[in-house]
Amino acid sequence: MCAQTARQARFLQRLAEARDRLLKTIAGLDAATLSTECVVGDWTVKDMLGHIVSWNEEFRADIEAILHGRHPGFERRISGEDDFNAWNQRWASEKRSWTWRRIRADFERDYRAASLLIRRLQPEDFRKRGVTPWKRAALAQPAAPTTADTETVETLVTYHWRHVNQHVRMLDRWRKRRVKKPA
Repeated sequence: MCAQTARQARFLQRLAEARDRLLKTIAGLDAATLSTECVVGDWTVKDMLGHIVSWNEEFRADIEAILHGRHPGFERRISGEDDFNAWNQRWASEKRSWTWRRIRADFERDYRAASLLIRRLQPEDFRKRGVTPWKRAALAQPAAPTTADTETVETLVTYHWRHVNQHVRMLDRWRKRRVKKPA
């Protein structure tokens, strides 16, 4: 493996910061609270972590497809909010029976997998493009996808920490509501 580039170092730092923010946000809560108290809709903290990992796995699978010259959106599609909700619910349902300990271990495994992926990408890999499952081009499957039809590997890498940060904001709001509840 080559020496780490400045971009890789920056991305690894952002990934670590997002992970640390999430863990800090849920620090001090017991496994029962993390596994049973609803944060958003019927999702618990445990469901959220499972959801984050499921999407990160999707992002990494899409990156691998793009690196191998394929368009992951031609292989599977998410064609709108209903599809996003269905994917999210399917993944939440699959992991709902998991223990907090298993979800937490999976979150750490996911963090290591994302870090490893970032470390092994070559500078030119970040610019590679592909149609992702949520792009409109996934439905049309154009023979020559345009820049607007595709996303870069770099963008998919950034989704790892952006998505975590999105859920950290939700968890922050939930924690604030919990504090305000009368005893």
